[in-house]
Amino acid sequence: MALISDTESRPALTGYESRNEPLYSEFEKEEKTKILREYEAKKSKTVLDLTIHEIIDKTVNLSGNFMNEYSEKMNDVSIEFDLYKEDDSLYTNIKKYILALVLYMGDKDNIIYIGVILVTLSIILYFFNISSG
Repeated sequence: MALISDTESRPALTGYESRNEPLYSEFEKEEKTKILREYEAKKSKTVLDLTIHEIIDKTVNLSGNFMNEYSEKMNDVSIEFDLYKEDDSLYTNIKKYILALVLYMGDKDNIIYIGVILVTLSIILYFFNISSG
């Protein structure tokens, strides 16, 4: 009767033959580090990484280009609604405008800069309220 050693009785991992050999080959390690580097390079700057000047500049650009970009989203929504042959009632038109606004805010980082505009407007209104009271 032959004795089976402890290492022979255990199932082995795929690509891992003994305890002294690495689990991944050098090629796999290089690919893994390459993918990690590409992922880290793709990370975009968040609002917290931007300077005040960049935030103000992007907010002004957003308000300057609002009508052009919003009309593009409105055209996309109109084309989508035409595919389903919905009627031109008031309810449908309101749905189109709201959907276009939601699509516009979801595009790029527009929601952040719209929030900056709304906070600025609320501060201005607050000071007007204080001064009139």
